[in-house]
Amino acid sequence: MTGSRFRIDSPLDREASGSITMSEVLALPTEQRRVMVWLIRQGTVTLAEVAQRLTTSEANAQEVLNALLEQGYVQIIAPMAGVGPDTPLRYRAQTIQRQRAFATEQLVTPIPTPLAVILSGMGDGTATPGETVELSVTVTNKGDESAIIDIFLDDVATSLYAWVSSPQERLALGPDQSGEVVFRFQIPATALPGHHPYTVVVDAPQHYPTSPPLLFEESLQVLPSAYEQTQTGDPTLFLMPATRAGSPASLPPGGTLEVQVWVHNRSDRVDRFRLRCTDLPPEWLTVTYPQGFQQVGLTLAEQYLDLNPGEQGTILVLVLVPPGTLAGSYVGTLQLQSENQPHLALMDLLYLSVQPVYQVTFQFRTLVSRVQDQPGIFVVQASNHGNTPRLLQFQAMPLDGGDLCTYTLEPPQLSLQPRQTQTLRLLVQPNPPRKRPWLGGGRLLNFAVEAQDAEHHPLPDVPMQGFVMWESRPWWQLLPLVLLAVGAMATLVWLIWWALFRPPVVPRVVRLAPSDTEYFVANDDAVRLDFQVSDPHTVQSLEVVGLSTDGQIISNSVSYDVSQGLPPTLVPFCTLNRALLTCRNVLTDARQPGEYRFTLTAFPKPGRGSIAPATLTAAPVAIAPFPTPEILVFASSQPIYAEAPPPEPATPQARSPQSATAAQTSPNAAPSTSYGIRLNWAISHPERVAALQLVGRDPEGTVVMPAVVLNLRNGIPPELEPFCTIDTRLVCQNVQTGFRQAGSYIFELTVIPFDGPPQTPIAQTTPPIRIDARPPQILQFLVNGEPMQPKYLVPVDQDQLPPPVVVSWQVEANPGTTVALLPVPGNVAPQGSLPLPLSPQPSSTVITLQVTNRAGTQVNRSFTLETFDPTPGDPAAANGGAGAAGAAGSAAPPAPSEVPLTAPRPSQPGSLGPSELPPQF
Repeated sequence: MTGSRFRIDSPLDREASGSITMSEVLALPTEQRRVMVWLIRQGTVTLAEVAQRLTTSEANAQEVLNALLEQGYVQIIAPMAGVGPDTPLRYRAQTIQRQRAFATEQLVTPIPTPLAVILSGMGDGTATPGETVELSVTVTNKGDESAIIDIFLDDVATSLYAWVSSPQERLALGPDQSGEVVFRFQIPATALPGHHPYTVVVDAPQHYPTSPPLLFEESLQVLPSAYEQTQTGDPTLFLMPATRAGSPASLPPGGTLEVQVWVHNRSDRVDRFRLRCTDLPPEWLTVTYPQGFQQVGLTLAEQYLDLNPGEQGTILVLVLVPPGTLAGSYVGTLQLQSENQPHLALMDLLYLSVQPVYQVTFQFRTLVSRVQDQPGIFVVQASNHGNTPRLLQFQAMPLDGGDLCTYTLEPPQLSLQPRQTQTLRLLVQPNPPRKRPWLGGGRLLNFAVEAQDAEHHPLPDVPMQGFVMWESRPWWQLLPLVLLAVGAMATLVWLIWWALFRPPVVPRVVRLAPSDTEYFVANDDAVRLDFQVSDPHTVQSLEVVGLSTDGQIISNSVSYDVSQGLPPTLVPFCTLNRALLTCRNVLTDARQPGEYRFTLTAFPKPGRGSIAPATLTAAPVAIAPFPTPEILVFASSQPIYAEAPPPEPATPQARSPQSATAAQTSPNAAPSTSYGIRLNWAISHPERVAALQLVGRDPEGTVVMPAVVLNLRNGIPPELEPFCTIDTRLVCQNVQTGFRQAGSYIFELTVIPFDGPPQTPIAQTTPPIRIDARPPQILQFLVNGEPMQPKYLVPVDQDQLPPPVVVSWQVEANPGTTVALLPVPGNVAPQGSLPLPLSPQPSSTVITLQVTNRAGTQVNRSFTLETFDPTPGDPAAANGGAGAAGAAGSAAPPAPSEVPLTAPRPSQPGSLGPSELPPQF
């Protein structure tokens, strides 16, 4: 046997039979096919093993298995009794149904495989006991790589397995190499006749894992020995009509055959026989035994054959071949069983041959017949109603001659199994497109499809003709021709205009702009320009002019002659081609500060007609001047100052310790370091400052400090070094001005740049700064060299001169301070002494020293000077005077000869003066 064919079952057939075919497995999707091929090789597997095989998760593997379970390709093996609930389920593939091949001519493989197999050497597959037969398997590796190929026998019966010398072989073949293995079957002489099926499996799982194994169904029929002798008492049987392997009974599908089985009971006992047929489907055979009689008029259908000793009987076997039976040879074994001798096996073989039926029908359908640019679509449906596989080849040919169409058959041939229908798609593409009709109703193209059998089996003579209507072009496809003609005329007119009437090309300044947006005098910048001029071959010269905002020329005009190409001055900055002149960073002489507007004029070459020059003005660009210094901060160190004290007197003994202490501890006294106005300022861009001018004024604007000019050309002047630092800014702190007297002052600081005074002065003034006047202070106020007391009583004798009373004083001599001694003489010097004249008459006078500073603040110190007569004419007065004198001093005034003047005595607190005493007697 050299080939294998598979029968495609419908899903209902598979459910009924419980088996699948290999062609169905190979038609599955890639992932499901991989699982099925692997399951066929492995037997039973778990879900985890399937996931590991697919290199995916168990959830994805479960989806693949569920799809195969729904289609009936895989079944679940229930766990055995007593197994725990955690035992994983196991899966296995359904039984692969194989049909025995009925021809031994040439291998027909439904699906391409890298291995080609030829089986030979078994003849008709029959042998007798004691004979040795061989099965030769030739394998060719048609793949692209070397492979190790396993060839083994599968589904082998136990008896047949013992007869073969080695059930498994292996070949190592390179690409396009062939090898042969031989299986030898040694049939023992004691072998019983029978049918022994087996399967030849050819597989290369290591090198062709995606290719399914090749399965070949074979069988070995052991015939009865020709020299077998039967015992004299054993029953015998023979068939009528007799069949042999070389002359089987031929039946058409659906036909019947009556076979009579003659049985001869040669024993000396009554025996009962039954007939059993193996190797053929039960529904093919109907066994009829002779009818028996129990009573008159009653017959019974017996299921056995009763024979008396020496009698012969007939069992009728009716063979009915179903209509759908595949063509081929079938062998059935008829076995006769005896009740008296159950161990006796009487057999005979029934050889049948099912005749082939070649019946194929075609149906030609048109899907698309009217075409423009797309192909026509037609369908040929072929149905195999016979019982043999058919390989049909199709070709399409034109009926009108010529090759205006391309015919594409998808696929070009059909392999039909019995009771199978397949569809072939035909695409008819008219070409070339240039032959499509321009006008009219289109062009009719006829063709026919012919079918041929690859094995030259008969086919129905059914014409399959069709046509394609190649429609004419739509009207709008004529529009390009019309437009082409119009375009040709327009081109001709344009060429005439170009040669005779074309105006000259006018150059144009496409772009003019400064290279940068800002320039600075401090960086010695000069304005650079970027510009583009179209059609430079028509330009004679270029002129660049810089204007001010009011139209005045402030940058010299620069002209470039470009009639012979780029001048040397523009070569580093420009690129030139026929269409465009592009220049970047072209230098101008604009270096002075100010705002510029540059104009570029392109003068055309002289030629036909007069052409005005092309001009373009750029956006304004400014050159920033040197940075202007700016006074950032100008203020006093503090808003209010205290007036400085006057210089210390040359003779410190003139001041009493008490007055010095009072001056030191006075709340109005200020530390010597805070006297005098001090100024702070900060100025930006000090490198541009040539000098500073400082002026002091009073609130009315009168200059109280002449202008002081500080020269900064060589850095910080020596008089400012203790107070100033210079970096990016000039910062000065606590600069002394020398103003120490009380008053209100305003200072103005003016910056003089290097390039002279600007139009707007750079100046800043301080708010009014106040120096508060010192409060008036009386340092000394003495009476007769002693500190002043609040009240003095001076006795005055009528006959003597009054005692002298000398008042001395010292006041802090601040500017603007006035000193007055009241009631007389009035204003006096800040320091001095003065005798006070006393009236000879008793009197009381208040002497006041009044000090007023320039702010109007006054300080007064006063005492009362009271005179009295110690010797009045009135006794009471005398007593009163004496009493007063005693109360005042407890001593009589000295005689005039002893003291020329009696010093006044201060009154005692709590006592009355002479004028206040009542009269005494």
